[in-house]
Amino acid sequence: MKDMTGACRYCGQTKIVKADGQDDADARVTLDCSCEGGEFERKKKEVGSRLDELIGETAPEYGWEPADPDVYEDIRAMAMHVLTSNIGSVGIRLQDTSLKIHRSKGKISIERSKTIRQGGTIEK
Repeated sequence: MKDMTGACRYCGQTKIVKADGQDDADARVTLDCSCEGGEFERKKKEVGSRLDELIGETAPEYGWEPADPDVYEDIRAMAMHVLTSNIGSVGIRLQDTSLKIHRSKGKISIERSKTIRQGGTIEK
């Protein structure tokens, strides 16, 4: 990594950052920028991190079974639509769990849940 001048991809603001290349420098500056685009990129990154914890590569660390890579990408695309306000909410059934993604008051909520039911019916 070396010192490079990166530019925000949305507003063009420049800053010197340590990066591995121009694309990396621009991405780092964009994530750190205070403009609306920078805020959007931070939220997008947070959504991706949360999806990784719940259905992605790091899901087993949190006690969840990861989703198939193609399913993961489809769910990620739906989550981005929720983030950009194209969709209000999404509910998905994965294996024996439910995944809910919804937007409310400018916040995105992502949760995976599993319900365990035990019992039965007893006849007279």
